[in-house]
Amino acid sequence: MPAISVVINTYNSAKFICETIQSVLDQSWTDFELIIIDDGSKDNTLEVVKTIQDDRILIYPYTNGGISKSRNRGIERASGEFIAFLDHDDLWHQQKLEQQLQALQAAPQAAMAYSWIDMINESGQPI
Repeated sequence: MPAISVVINTYNSAKFICETIQSVLDQSWTDFELIIIDDGSKDNTLEVVKTIQDDRILIYPYTNGGISKSRNRGIERASGEFIAFLDHDDLWHQQKLEQQLQALQAAPQAAMAYSWIDMINESGQPI
């Protein structure tokens, strides 16, 4: 069982999904599974995702049900002690999982950990 299940819900995200997935694969904490729930994409999102080779990646295509249903489907598939959600067009800092896991382990009474965000435009420039 992995320590963390990362759930990414996708919908027509071929443009960004590789970079999003890479930001998970580049994490300093490596004991995770990456669950990708495709919510009925009409573009080539699934084909793009399937080109990324990593044993931690699990891909589940569904008919469109919306973001809430997609996240719930990811939760149903998760086997990790903790669950982390990542939107298909977002990126993570390389130490995000490690630092949040350490925070949760240091405060066992905590139910969740979160962090601040930096917003960027489509060119990767800070907004």
